[in-house]
Amino acid sequence: MSVRLIKQAAVLAARIGRRSRYEIAKRIMPSTAVLGPKVVPRVSGPLLEKREIKLNLGCGPMHLDGYINIDADPAACADFYMDFGELEQAFAAASAREILMIHSLSYLNLWQARNFFRAAHRLLMPGGTLVIELPAIEKCAKHLLESEGDLPAYLEGVRGVFAFDLSEITNQIAFTPYSFGWSAWHLQQELRDASFSQIVVTEPKFHEQPWRDIRVEATK
Repeated sequence: MSVRLIKQAAVLAARIGRRSRYEIAKRIMPSTAVLGPKVVPRVSGPLLEKREIKLNLGCGPMHLDGYINIDADPAACADFYMDFGELEQAFAAASAREILMIHSLSYLNLWQARNFFRAAHRLLMPGGTLVIELPAIEKCAKHLLESEGDLPAYLEGVRGVFAFDLSEITNQIAFTPYSFGWSAWHLQQELRDASFSQIVVTEPKFHEQPWRDIRVEATK
């Protein structure tokens, strides 16, 4: 196969992957988000010179207007593709007004998350907020215990722990599971240890699954 045909096949595979993620996202994301395949305008100017920015980290197919959307996955609908560990090299200290993470923190293991919390605190300006939404492991455990004998309900609880879509199971598609599970009290403790002062736990606003998810807002 020629190099040109290989490149064309790779482009086609990426488009198919983005489309499947888009169809999933349409069912679970809010209408305020721009989803799926999109021509993303480049953010102009050097990133290190930007101030009062808002970051949407681990954006996946959810491109939010007014945010700099970042993901490590090249199939994501992002403005920039980078690992969370690269943020402090890309953005200046005290330059972010908000850091948003919707179902992305759990892909970090515990030591990576602890490093990230400290980096996020440095990136935020005084009064800036780190906003996290994710499945609470204690809520998922409660749901699992209460769904014995009810396979669909049981699988919903398992999804909250391992982060897969049922279509991936049906179609035998490999997926990347979460690396860690968070409870509300533990997340609050880790954020306090990272010097965040005001921490509030509320109901989620994005995936609208209050039986499973929590929203944590931590202010510098």
